[in-house]
Amino acid sequence: MESDHVASTPPRKTNALVEVSFADSPIGGYVVGEELLRHAFEDASIGGYILSADGRLLRVNAELCRLLGYEPAELLGVNIADITHPEDRFSAAPRQALLRTGQLERIRSETRLVHKDGHPIDIEVASFAIGGLDGTPEYTIAHVQDVTQRKAAEARIAHLAMHDTLTDLPNRALFLDRLGQALWRLARVDSLLAVLFIDLDRFKQVNDGFGHEAGDRALIEVASRLRGALRPEDTLARFGGDEFTILCKGLRDEAAARAVAARILEAVAAPLRMYDQLITLSTSIGIAVTREAATDREAMLHDADLAMYQAKELGRNRFQVYDASMRELTMARIDQTGALRRAIEERQLRVYFQPLHRVSDGSMTGVEALVRWEHPSLGVLGPEEFVQLAEETGQIMALGSWVLEEACRQVAAWAPGFTPRELSVNISAQQLTHPNLVAVIRTALDTTHLDPSRLCLEITESVLMEDAESSIDALRALKELGVRLAIDDFGTGYSSLSYLRRFPVDVVKIDRSFVAGLSVDSASDAIVAAVVNVAHALGFSVVAEGVETEEQLVALRALRCDCAQGYYWSKPGPAATLERWQQSQHPVTVTSSEVDIYSLVAQRIDALRGSTGRMVLLQSPQGLHSAFADPAAIKIILDHLLGNAVAFSPPDRPVVVSTGCDRRWVRMSVADFGIGMTAEQTARCFEQFWQAGESDGLRVHGAGIGLYIVRSLVEAMGGHVAVKSAMGKGSTFTVALPRTARSASRAHTSTGAALDVGEPSSIQEFMRQIGVPMRKTG
Repeated sequence: MESDHVASTPPRKTNALVEVSFADSPIGGYVVGEELLRHAFEDASIGGYILSADGRLLRVNAELCRLLGYEPAELLGVNIADITHPEDRFSAAPRQALLRTGQLERIRSETRLVHKDGHPIDIEVASFAIGGLDGTPEYTIAHVQDVTQRKAAEARIAHLAMHDTLTDLPNRALFLDRLGQALWRLARVDSLLAVLFIDLDRFKQVNDGFGHEAGDRALIEVASRLRGALRPEDTLARFGGDEFTILCKGLRDEAAARAVAARILEAVAAPLRMYDQLITLSTSIGIAVTREAATDREAMLHDADLAMYQAKELGRNRFQVYDASMRELTMARIDQTGALRRAIEERQLRVYFQPLHRVSDGSMTGVEALVRWEHPSLGVLGPEEFVQLAEETGQIMALGSWVLEEACRQVAAWAPGFTPRELSVNISAQQLTHPNLVAVIRTALDTTHLDPSRLCLEITESVLMEDAESSIDALRALKELGVRLAIDDFGTGYSSLSYLRRFPVDVVKIDRSFVAGLSVDSASDAIVAAVVNVAHALGFSVVAEGVETEEQLVALRALRCDCAQGYYWSKPGPAATLERWQQSQHPVTVTSSEVDIYSLVAQRIDALRGSTGRMVLLQSPQGLHSAFADPAAIKIILDHLLGNAVAFSPPDRPVVVSTGCDRRWVRMSVADFGIGMTAEQTARCFEQFWQAGESDGLRVHGAGIGLYIVRSLVEAMGGHVAVKSAMGKGSTFTVALPRTARSASRAHTSTGAALDVGEPSSIQEFMRQIGVPMRKTG
């Protein structure tokens, strides 16, 4: 507590009774009379006392008595140490000794005296050595000034410099200071030290939803909860925003640090009242531990920070302990940063397109542009593997601008007869807030001559809610360009209906997580129905993402969803692939009536025998095997199944066709004696765009497209198709169609358009029409 400023002028010997030295004054030295000295001492506006050689108070003035609350008689004869604060006595004694021995003539110091009522008083003391008759120091005269208020102000300033003003927790500077001290002490103790880096998950949405004042109250409450989860010896600090750090010393092992993190997760997750609502917060925590005193404090903090981000990437609301692989990952990301920059410059990026379809009839209405990185050594990388890297390294604007212009150029270049009119392009969080976004989009539209009304910009719900008010302003600026706007991944964020009404958007895209549960989970049905109804009420159209099954499509049609996209129709692919696929996707109206399947099968077999010369056997009892079906669709189904069987069977083995019926179903089967398929191939053979490689033993690449068409046509008529196959034994495809319109309506709800590919003259012509190359092998 004490501090001093020492002037080391030795006292001069004199025969005078008292001499006061003014060695650093131009006045020189003067002998002062006792009466004059008494008045100067007694009437001074600051406290004063005279000490004997052994430290007893010989004289005190009125101001000192007032300052300490004593009467003069109570202080005379008292040793100065007895009214000095106990913590300052040890440091004061040596300085008094220097004065008494004549080694110093004066000392200026700060110390604390104790008031009569016991409270400490900060004082500044100027002490002088006074020589006796023999010239040796015999007395000490001191002037005392109360500096309590000044010291309190200094302490407050020092506290503010080292503490957070909102929570009064230690700040970064104080935390690092304590961490450095704790690391230094590790050399003398056998224990573990842990640093926990804490970041509240999606806390900005609390500020946006309730206001910054409410957000501050929430931070204060979180700080209080964190304190309650820690030991008294732990250090809790706020680094700013919604980030906190914790220093835990003297831990036995890593498990103890994990236990601290678990307590924090539980404490933060307790419901928090925000006005009239209860909200729940979560946090992601990174942990770094060490037993090494040589550990760098900044490096340890960085390691904990890396682990925290790993926790966020793994889903938030959890903790992760740092390990060396995270640093290796960081170095890899640095390498990837340079590689991504080169990829943009060297045009290693490609735009893929995924079609959007009208739910009512399956027609293509537009495409969504999705970027792929054709990495020279890692192959094709999806956006989830490098878009975040682009955002973190400041390359997202360059990447986004390239994707936008390239996609606009491709869509503008497609022939007028090509179906997709609308182009959807994703906009990231950093793009939305970038001041040049409007200029970039305007330039892309002007350069490619694309009508702005054909461009739809998709922004995820979570991005919009990061700063809702700013998002509204940004969306309005984009709308002035004449483009359409969509909320992507709707249902995964925290937007309220009030914000949904204020966002100037045209489209709401339902997140695939809800679509996946359609017709399986009643809650998903209810959520999707609610989103569709609310969106339609607000004048928005609705697109469902991630449609993979016909059941999902049936449910979306029943719920009046407008459009959909997903693997049910097509995976994303280059423009050329989309063009070939779209040519086979002309919707037709399926006109079902009673059809004699036996007669139709016989006709198609005769046509195939005549065109190929292959042996095809019909093994069926002659009779009227009638089904409720579309004759044109039956022709396409038979042409594919028969042609496929001929292509797969050895030339000397026949293809066998059979028909039959029961009370409800008419069945037709086509069997070959070819190489057959594995269980995996059998399970996948009806998938769209399935392509078998030569290693699979199949001679026709892309046969799965035709089988997909078969399945689509059969199911559109209320029937079903199945396959049995075994390697080395061939394959049998069986189609079952309903016998009556009534059974067809019970069996199936028509869910999609058939594909009118004309009447092919051969399997080669059929495959050529649907855009799949055919290659024969030995």
